[in-house]
Amino acid sequence: MSGLKALLKKELREQWRTYKLLIIGGLFLFFGITTPLLLKYLPEILKLSGEEVIIEIPPPTAIQSLTEFAGTIVQVGVLAAVLVAMGAIAREKERGTAAMVLSKPVGRGAFVLSKLFASSAVFIIALALGAVACYVYTVSLIESGDASGFLALNLLVALFLVFCLAVTLLFSALFRSSLLAGGVALATLLGQLVLTQLPFIGDYVPGSLVAWNVELLSGQPATIWPSIIITSLLTAACVYLAAAFLKRREI
Repeated sequence: MSGLKALLKKELREQWRTYKLLIIGGLFLFFGITTPLLLKYLPEILKLSGEEVIIEIPPPTAIQSLTEFAGTIVQVGVLAAVLVAMGAIAREKERGTAAMVLSKPVGRGAFVLSKLFASSAVFIIALALGAVACYVYTVSLIESGDASGFLALNLLVALFLVFCLAVTLLFSALFRSSLLAGGVALATLLGQLVLTQLPFIGDYVPGSLVAWNVELLSGQPATIWPSIIITSLLTAACVYLAAAFLKRREI
């Protein structure tokens, strides 16, 4: 992995200069704060709306708040990951900067990994900010929740987001158009989310990582290791295929 350290520093500076941490962090923090707030004050909001229909809403629980946050982050995170990573390689190929970088003594694998590591760092930090905010507001407004289960749930969400970034980087390496790369990546990621609804197969695709949220937060046993292993292998495969394509195709 020659040149990985230098490339990683370059990518981290790029992430900082383009305000990606500020944008993604602000987005995740927003949902971390508003999810428990909305659950807590939803009855009052409905009363203020002036509707005559009486809707009985049971008191919110910590499990409900924490699982709602994780589900929202997965949905929003898929789109955010595609938007962030779809031009990471395709745009550099289009501008010719990729050819300049790869003409130096750096490996294709290091080139792809540096982009994955830098973008993953942004999403993991953003997720941590949102998760801490959600937990603090949930405990303050609703009730205490299982901190260890919520930590485990967020680790699974983080792994899924890294997978989404890796898939998008793969298509960014395959295509010269950022929009085409983003469209194909989004279709692929949404397709595997649909597979989670299928019997047997649904327990092993990456999208099933957060399907065990209630079990994790309530202390029940959850069979998540197969999907963790498969997601990790698919992420590594995306990096390998992206690097292999860059080696074989003229940039």
